[in-house]
Amino acid sequence: MRLHSLTLRNFRGVKDRTVRLPALGTTVVVGDNEVGKSSLVEAFGLIFDLPDDSKSTRIRDIQPVGQDVAPEVTAELTLGGRELTYTKRWLKNRSTELAVVDSTGRRTAWTGREAHNEAERLFHEYVDPVLWQTLMVSQGQSLILPTPADAEPLITAVTAESGTPVDGASMPLVSAVEHEYLRYWTRGGRATGDYAKSEKAVAAAELQAAQALKAMEEVQQDIRRAERLTLDLADVDSRLADHLTTVEEVRERKQATDEILLRRDTVRSKAETARARLVNHTRTREERERLLDEVERFTKIDAELAERRTDADTVAKAAAETVQAAEAALAEVIELKDIRRTDVQDAERRVSQLVDQAELERLVGQQTELIDVRARIVTAAAILDKIKVDDGLFAALEDARAAVVEARAALAAGVPEVVVRRLGAEPVELSGKGVEASAGRVPKELGFDETAELLVSGELVVGVPGQLEVTVRAGGEAATLRSRVDDAVRREKELLKKAGVKDVAAAREQLRRADTASAELQEARRTEKSLTSAGDPGERIAVLTARLGIGADDEDEQSGSKQAAVEGVPGQMSLFEEFASPLDTLFDDFELPAPPPDDLTGAQRQLDDARAELAGVERLLTEAEFAAAQARKAADEDRSEAQQARARSEIAGERLAAAVDALKAARAVLDDDAVTAAEAEAMAEVEAVLEELTAVQEQADAAGADQVAGELADALAVATRMQGERDTLRDALRTTEGRLEQSGRDGMATRRDVAELELAAIRSEHESLQRRAEAARRVYETLGRHRAAAQTKYSEPLQTRIEALGRSVYGPSFKIWLDDDLAVAERELDGVRLPIEALSTGAQEQLAIITRLAISHLVSTGDGSVPVIFDDALGWSDKARLRDMGALLGRAGDHGQVIILTCMPDRYEYVPKATFIKLDG
Repeated sequence: MRLHSLTLRNFRGVKDRTVRLPALGTTVVVGDNEVGKSSLVEAFGLIFDLPDDSKSTRIRDIQPVGQDVAPEVTAELTLGGRELTYTKRWLKNRSTELAVVDSTGRRTAWTGREAHNEAERLFHEYVDPVLWQTLMVSQGQSLILPTPADAEPLITAVTAESGTPVDGASMPLVSAVEHEYLRYWTRGGRATGDYAKSEKAVAAAELQAAQALKAMEEVQQDIRRAERLTLDLADVDSRLADHLTTVEEVRERKQATDEILLRRDTVRSKAETARARLVNHTRTREERERLLDEVERFTKIDAELAERRTDADTVAKAAAETVQAAEAALAEVIELKDIRRTDVQDAERRVSQLVDQAELERLVGQQTELIDVRARIVTAAAILDKIKVDDGLFAALEDARAAVVEARAALAAGVPEVVVRRLGAEPVELSGKGVEASAGRVPKELGFDETAELLVSGELVVGVPGQLEVTVRAGGEAATLRSRVDDAVRREKELLKKAGVKDVAAAREQLRRADTASAELQEARRTEKSLTSAGDPGERIAVLTARLGIGADDEDEQSGSKQAAVEGVPGQMSLFEEFASPLDTLFDDFELPAPPPDDLTGAQRQLDDARAELAGVERLLTEAEFAAAQARKAADEDRSEAQQARARSEIAGERLAAAVDALKAARAVLDDDAVTAAEAEAMAEVEAVLEELTAVQEQADAAGADQVAGELADALAVATRMQGERDTLRDALRTTEGRLEQSGRDGMATRRDVAELELAAIRSEHESLQRRAEAARRVYETLGRHRAAAQTKYSEPLQTRIEALGRSVYGPSFKIWLDDDLAVAERELDGVRLPIEALSTGAQEQLAIITRLAISHLVSTGDGSVPVIFDDALGWSDKARLRDMGALLGRAGDHGQVIILTCMPDRYEYVPKATFIKLDG
């Protein structure tokens, strides 16, 4: 089937629209939301599904709301080699018309119900409903992967391409084999029914026989264990008896050596006492020698410190006299510094007065220049206020002028040029609108042999009264060009009015004047800023005038002359009066200073001289202060040294007295000779005790007294360990003998024999069932392998076609696996195999589109082929996948008819050779 055109009238929101589709290739139908794209697919379905007299709500839904009109659909298509034109109108003036043109060109027509029945018959005869629903993807269904196993055209195509018949075995045989297989096995291959019960019975019998055999083996092990325990117990009893004899012998040796060890401990105690007494006497002797040494050392130190104390007092007294002399000299230098500082202050006041006079003269000149600069600023600002043209407005004027020129050039090139020339005596009249003359105004009438060259953008009437009238009209493009010229001229006039000039040249002159005035204004403002950078000169002039005592009336006179000297100001003492005072007796040879100079240079020189003399006095003061400080520092150090000498002398006297008292107290207890004699007596006692201890130790070493106690402890530990081993063996032997006695009463041998007989019988029955079950499985698996091989060949063409298309999008590693319904079950990419449900939304949609294109490719050559329709697909794909899917959709159009409905044409800009149809609202 191929769809050629669809016409909708009064269908939902569509008033009247016809969409023509190429029979081969990819067509992209583009339109905004609610423009009626999905209505095309819905209309094609309704025209074949419902007759014109149907009362279905589907028909009521497609009628425009609030309008009493009849929905109508016309479809032109090719079906089974026949060309059909099928028209149907519902609700009002119902009608159905079908025209069929067969391959020979013979045309047949039907109307009414016969037309509907014939169209329905042809559609169901040549269009498989499963294939049609598979390849028509409605809006929102692009993620659903197709399951086309019931599509007869596809089955026919893959069967023909694979060369394998569909049925590999007869169904009765398959059912019988499957029934016999399911008696013994589940579909998953696990045992079931009697066979499963038999396996459980064998397992239970084997477990019971194994338990009986294990119990009998445990009895045999207990017998061997009892024999071994009896032998081990006899051996331990023998070794324990021998060891106990050895323990008694060691105990007797220990009793014999205990007396020697007791005597050695007594002698050791006497030796420790003698050593302690010797240590006490030695400490007493050393303390007596220390006291004698301290008395001698403190006597010598006391004499030395008394001599140092006398010397320090003498030095401190001399240092105090030096400090008094230095402080007197310092006072004289300080008085001289005050005199020189007064001289400097007087000179500074004179220099400051002269500087103020010079600054006043400079500021008066600066104020005059500032008044001139501010007048220039006012003039330039006034010029700028009058000029309305700036750079932006001038650029807009130039653009507007260029637009006018360009529009008039386009008008001259795009409208007809008419040349009218009068040749005879009859008058030639010109009239019309939208007419321009290249030489200026359009004349109403031409004189003899006069020529007019005219551009006609509207209508020109050339007439010879009573004989001829010619009308020249420009095309639709001329009106557009004329409108552009008018808009450009209007824009230019508006800008000229805004700028207050008559043309662009005048605006350029205004802009030049504005630049000149702006430069003048900026220069004047920079000069004003420079002149006022230190403040307003007028304010500074007022301050200086007040400081110099110049009145407002003679300000101009004072600004041009020197300021009078200020020596005669009341309350101010001159340098002469200061230094000529009869009370000043500090410097008898002081000379009277010269009168203060009237010029700034002389005043500055006098100030420098006064500062130099002050600096010299300050250096003298610094030296005097340093000398006084050094004298005070030396006096402080000498005084401190004298105090420390007195303190050290007093401390040495106290220590000497304490040492003499301690020596007297010690001698009162024991004199020096008695101390020495007591230490010698204690030394002799220690030596005697040590000789006795050596003799006793030699006796203990000969008897081995120190090792006997350890040997006895080791022997007792071994005896205890052997007794525990004997008790453990006795308990184990009793437990083993008890189990053997109980096993004899239970009859373990009989139980083992019965279990083995029962196991043999159950195994025989199970082996019989097992042979039948294995035979049924071999037959079932053999038949299944043959059917699987046939199924593989049967689905191989579709799988190969899907993989070929998919590799153009995903690369050479792309593979898929189909299930029994020929639906894609799994996908492998770059070695990773995943079920379809685990893929991303975009990948699922792309795989669904690829599968439908593969199906369309397989059935495209048969009569059962149908168009592939995608309504709003590829909404989840990235830009790279959109490019690859676009190329794939373009190639799919080479084999069939692919129709894409979308409101996003950018998704399909990469579809080569696609036909784009734009639907307007």
